[in-house]
Amino acid sequence: MMAEDMAQQAMLKVLARVSTFDRSKDAVAWSMTIAVNEYRSYRRKLGNRAAVQGAWALEEPTDDDTPEAIAIRNNLSDAARAVMGQLRPEDLEVVVAAMYEGQRPPLAAAAFRKRLQRALANTRLIWKRRYGDDRSG
Repeated sequence: MMAEDMAQQAMLKVLARVSTFDRSKDAVAWSMTIAVNEYRSYRRKLGNRAAVQGAWALEEPTDDDTPEAIAIRNNLSDAARAVMGQLRPEDLEVVVAAMYEGQRPPLAAAAFRKRLQRALANTRLIWKRRYGDDRSG
């Protein structure tokens, strides 16, 4: 599954669950949580498939090695690093633990979710300050 396919799957899940969204909550944090869960599911499926096949089977990129694709990927990576570098250490720790299923900080599950929600909201604010709001067009 390519990154675009994973993003599309996450968007479909967000749209399918939009009726359950609580308008008093942050929509970006809610949708990012769904996207992170979709990524985790993909990684678990990939791990299960590899266990059955005995080797990691990744799809080969088709046209992701074009100069334009490489430049876009590098620009996005640089932008993400710049934003993540401005997070508080405890927020960065929670985001990394959630994204990469790493070592979680010693928190109760509810506290971890709340800290992750706050960290994603802070990430969004930093991104908007640095790169603007992309909802305009």
